[in-house]
Order: sequence, then structure tokens, then C-alpha cells
Amino acid sequence: MRTRLFVLAFVAIAALLGLVITNAVPAWDQQRNLRNDSTTGRLGGEASLPLFVGAQAERKLTAAYLADPTSAARKALQEQRTKTDAGLASFRELSGTKLQTDQRHRWEYVEAVYDQLKNLPKVRGQVDARTGVPGEITGYYTSLVNRMIAFYQALSAMDDGPLTLETRPLVALFYAADALAQQDMLITQARNAGTMTAAHRIAFAEAYGTQQVMYERWIAPYLPASEKTLYDKIASSTAWGRLQAAQRSVITPPTDGLGKEKIGDPAALARWDGAYEQVSGQIANLNLQRTQGLLAHGFQRADEIRTQVLIQGAVLLAAILAIAGLIVWLIRSISSRLRQLRAQTQDGAHRLPDVVNRLRRGEPVDAEAEFPDPPRDDEFGHVAAALVGAQRTAVRQAAAQAADRRGVGAFMSAATERTLGHIGQGLGHLEQMMNRQDVHPSLLEELVRIDGSVTAARRHQEHVGVLAGTIDHRAFYTEPKSLLDIVNDAAVETASAERVDNQVTDTLYVSPEHVAGVVKVVAALLDNGLGKSNAPVVVRSRTAMRGVALEVEDAGFGMAQDAIEAANKALTHHDPATFEAMAGRKGRLGLFVVARLAGRHHLHVSLRPSPYHGITAIVLIEAAALMRDYHGGATPQQRPAMTTGPLTHPPAQNPAPGPGGQLPRRRPPVPAPSPSTDPAAAHAERQRLLHGEQSFPAATDPHAARLPQRRKGEHIPAALRDSGQLPQPQAPAPSDPHQVASQWGAFQDSAQQPQYQHPTQ
Repeated sequence: MRTRLFVLAFVAIAALLGLVITNAVPAWDQQRNLRNDSTTGRLGGEASLPLFVGAQAERKLTAAYLADPTSAARKALQEQRTKTDAGLASFRELSGTKLQTDQRHRWEYVEAVYDQLKNLPKVRGQVDARTGVPGEITGYYTSLVNRMIAFYQALSAMDDGPLTLETRPLVALFYAADALAQQDMLITQARNAGTMTAAHRIAFAEAYGTQQVMYERWIAPYLPASEKTLYDKIASSTAWGRLQAAQRSVITPPTDGLGKEKIGDPAALARWDGAYEQVSGQIANLNLQRTQGLLAHGFQRADEIRTQVLIQGAVLLAAILAIAGLIVWLIRSISSRLRQLRAQTQDGAHRLPDVVNRLRRGEPVDAEAEFPDPPRDDEFGHVAAALVGAQRTAVRQAAAQAADRRGVGAFMSAATERTLGHIGQGLGHLEQMMNRQDVHPSLLEELVRIDGSVTAARRHQEHVGVLAGTIDHRAFYTEPKSLLDIVNDAAVETASAERVDNQVTDTLYVSPEHVAGVVKVVAALLDNGLGKSNAPVVVRSRTAMRGVALEVEDAGFGMAQDAIEAANKALTHHDPATFEAMAGRKGRLGLFVVARLAGRHHLHVSLRPSPYHGITAIVLIEAAALMRDYHGGATPQQRPAMTTGPLTHPPAQNPAPGPGGQLPRRRPPVPAPSPSTDPAAAHAERQRLLHGEQSFPAATDPHAARLPQRRKGEHIPAALRDSGQLPQPQAPAPSDPHQVASQWGAFQDSAQQPQYQHPTQ
């Protein structure tokens, strides 16, 4: 968040800098352009004035020479050409070192003058040879002068309104001066020729009109005060009046006695040269003064703009620094408040799961005390208050859900106890049937299968009771039990005890409060391995640093690695599972039951692939649940191998459900093997007992009474036993459809199981 705030601040400062640059760059460019224009005008404009005046004078003398090529006219022309060349050399300084390339503004107009000057030697040669047309030759000089005036006009278009307005009289002065020079040329040419043609008189009138318009409309109204005074002095001088008289006499010439028009009034024309020389000098001085004043004002204006830009830039930079400081202060303040808000939110996020767990355990929780109201000094305080409100709402919702879960658990507990009661009654009836003396062996086998199915239903209902928290296996036993007996008891809990290969060799005992839970966990793992394989399931024991481990290994279909990892992760989660998670297992609750029992009885259950591509389940029993030695009233071998109820009350004929709906087992117990110093013999004895050979060894105490030995057929009445008329079960015919359907269904079940699926998943 702080980074984003700094980015926003940087963007804001960049925007301000952009605004400063946007305002400063045009003004800076303006002052630079004004400075360059003024530099170009000073070096180019001032340097071109001698060329401008020289071209006008050379045009006049060239016209006089062409009209009357005398030696005096020739000499005067040569002298003027020298002056013109000096002005040309001064003008060429524009392309020299005094004018840098970036200062060459309006350079295309300068190049136009250069292009016109290229023909100057040719024109001079035509004049000297008297081969050119006089009008074209004088027109060349007029074109050269006009190009120079265009250059002055281009320089006058400065990047400033007031300066552009000041350049108007300067350009008009150049046009007016050239118009007066053209009149002087035409009068001089007419004098040498002795007459003035009508075309020349019209040109004279046009030049006079241009002069008058420029002076009256474009010069006098726009001249500064000092230069306006100089102009008024020129316009009111005697010489100016003489020029005006001569100009009017040429435009409206008198006639001689023959009616022929004269050039003009001879007396007025006689005063023309003196008056023109005086007035033209004054006008040239006015042009130079106006040019210098304009250039000086241009530099002054450029300095003003530059100073203004620098001041504005400094002020704006100071404002930017102040704004940047303010932004940094705001960012630090906001960051501090955000850190407080984040710390409060993180604290609430850390405490909320604990509060929810307390609610799930049934502890009372006060939402207002757990999440107190924060101060509401600013907007962040209101946001924090809103977060606290959301946390309180979450706590209230969790409290409602916990209450609903407790209600569902109570309902499940009641239903489980009632169902277990009915199952217990059914198992009691089955036990009575199996204990009758007249039960046929084939019927006894069917009753045993029914007993297995009902027992499986009881186990599933017990799983529900474990998950609902109503069955506590810690109260089922009052004495410890050896690991060997625990595996035997777990094997009897399954439907195929004869396929359990009990290879347990450790002689440790499990504490009474943990016996039933360990038996249930091992039974679930055995049942899983037996259900997915026809091969035996081997159980081994192994001593570990933290206790003892039972390894339950099968050769079934196995599981994918990701499925094993998911199952191991679930087996380490000992908290009560959610109903949503249990519903997703579609009734397979073994995974949750094993995880729940493991958390209660100091067990660690994990799965891994077996060398036979099946699954090896490892049950690590911690030392807290074990006993090294047992010195009770009877040795472990003398105790029944499987008892799921308290041992203080012998089983009755019709036993009632135990605590939490738990029922005593009704199936014949598998006794513990007699002790033997030979491990192989002990293992063979265990396998014989698990595979149904129901003979009981003598007690280890030599003085104890031997147990009665049961013999085949003793429960049958003597008359039937002696007559040999024992009913034999009828084998089903090979074509019996029930037999075929059962076998084919079993084959399909095995063929359609591509992956080992633990019920604990």
C-alpha cells in the first residue's frame, strides 16, 4: 500500500512538473526565438543596410549611364559599384562565423538574396557592354531591393505581439525609401535622355503613391514617440517640401511652346538633387534608428521573458517541493494508520480461529469482549470499526453453527445408541441360536455369516458414534492388553480373520484406557487390506524410539501417490471433521474415525506403498499409551483374547449394550497362544488359532485346572450321533443361477477396482 501511495505521489509530482514544463517550454522557446531573431536582425539587418542603399544608388547611376554613356557617368558608376561591393561584403557576414547555425532564422530569405546576387556580375557586364535592355537591367536592381525588403519583413514577424506591431513602420520605411529612390532614378534617367516616357511617368506616379501611402498609413501612426518626432522633422523640412514640389511637377508636367510635356518644372527639378540627398540621408538614418531600436527592444523582451520563465519555474518548483513534502507527510500518516489497521486485522485473523474452536468445544464466548470497539477518530477508525463488526458477525455465526453442530451431534448420539441397542438385541438372538445343541453345522455357518454382517453394521454405527463424540473407548477396559492379543482381537473384528498373519513379536502392553481405541484402528486397517485382496494381510511389530509400531501390509491394488499423500494429510488432522467433509466420502468414515481415535489414544497412522504394490499402514503407538510390564491377577495369556466390554462382569446369556451403546462380541474368541521359546512354533500356533482350529492350550500355571476340550459332534444328541444320520448340507448345483450370479458378481467387483481404496480415506 505504501508503495502504491508513493507511486501516486510520484505521479502527482510528475504531473506538476509536466505542468511547469508545459508552461515554461513555450515561453523559453519564445525568448530564444526572440533572441535569435534579434541576433539575426542585428548581424543581418544592420549589415544589409549598406547593400540596400548601395543597390538603390547603383540602380540610379546604371540607368543614367544607359541613358547617356559619358565618361563622367561611367566614373560615377564605378565608384558606386565599389561602395555596393563593400555593402555586399558586409551582408555576407551572415554566412560567416559571427552567425551560428542555430541563429540563422528566416534563412531562406537570405538565400533568396544570395541567389539574386549571383546574377550581379552578369548584369554589370551587360551594362558595360550596353547590350542589355535598360528596363530589365533596372528591374534586376529593383528585384534585388525587393528581396531584401522581404527579408526585413520576415525578420519583423517576431514571436511577440508588441514587437510585431513595432516592426510595421520599419518595413514601411524600407518600402517608402525604395519608392523615393525609384523616383530619383526615373528623374535622373529622364534628364540624361532629355525626356520621360509615358511608362516611366506612370512608374514615377506609382512610386510616389507608394511613398505617400507608406508614410501616411503605415509609418507615421506606428512610430515610437522619439522616432515620430524625427519623422515629423523630416516631413516639415524645406528639403521635403522641395521634393514634394518636384514630384508633383513630374506627375503633372508643364508643356513647352509646342505643347510637348516637359520632364517637370525645371526650377523644381533643379532643386531635386540637393533635396533628395538630404532627405534620403535623413530617411536612412531613421531606418537605422528604427532597426536598432527594434533589435534592442527584441533583446529586452527576450530578457524579460527569460526572467519571467525563471521566476515562474522557481516559484513552481518551490510549490512542488512544498506539495511533495505535504504528500510525504500524508503518506507517512496514512501508512502509519494503515499499519495499525493491518495489525488490528491480523490480530483478529489470528484470534478468530481460536475463538471458533472454543465455540466448537462448547465454551462460552463474548463477541464484544473478544473484539472490542476501536476509536473512531478518522476514516480509518470507521474502517476498523467495520472490520470489528464483521469479526463479531463471524463469531456470532460460528456460535450459531456450533450450537447447531452440538444439536446434530446430540441427535446422532441418541440415534446411535438406539440403533446399537437394536443391533445388540439381534446379536444376542444370533448367539442364542448358535449356542443351541440342535443347530445343524450348515445352519451354524450361515448364522456366523449373518453375525459377521450384523457386526459390520455395528462397527459402522460405532464409527458414527465416535465421530459424534458419544462413544469413549477409554472406559471399555480395566486391564492392559498385549500387542499380540490386540492384533488377534482386531482380526476377529474383521470378516476374514483366518487371512490375518499375526507376526507380532514385541511383548509390550497397551494401557487399559487405550486398548479399545487401538483395536478399532488396527481392525479398520485390517478390514481394508482384507477387503481389497485375496492374499493374507501380514501384521508385524517394530520397536521405535518413541514407542512401538505395528505394520499392516497387504498385497492389494495399492493407491496413487497423490492419494497416499492426501490420506496421510487427513490422518494427521485429529480435530472433529466437518459434516461437509464426511458427506463427501459417501459413507466411508474410516479415515475420519482412525484420525479421531489416533488423536485420542496417542497414535500416529501413516500409509506408504508396500513392496507388493499394495499398501503398508504403520500405526505408531507412543510410549504414553504403552506399559512395559504387567503384574495383574492373571497373566496376559490367561485373559480372553478378545473382550470389548469391561472385564469385571462376565458375559451374560443376553448381554445388554455397554457404555455408549457398545456391545460385547458374540463371535467365538480366538484364544492367545501358549508361550513358547521357539518363535517359529509360536507363529505357527497363532496361525492355527486364527484359521479356526478351536482347541485351547493348557494354562501356563501347572496347578491350574485344564480347560475342557471340545470335540466334534459332542453337541449333537447321542441318538443322532450314534445312528450316523447326521444331516449333510446340500451342495448347490453347478447350474444354480444364484451361485453363478454370486461368483460373477465377485469377479466383476475385483476386475472393476483398478486402484486400492482405503476405507480410511
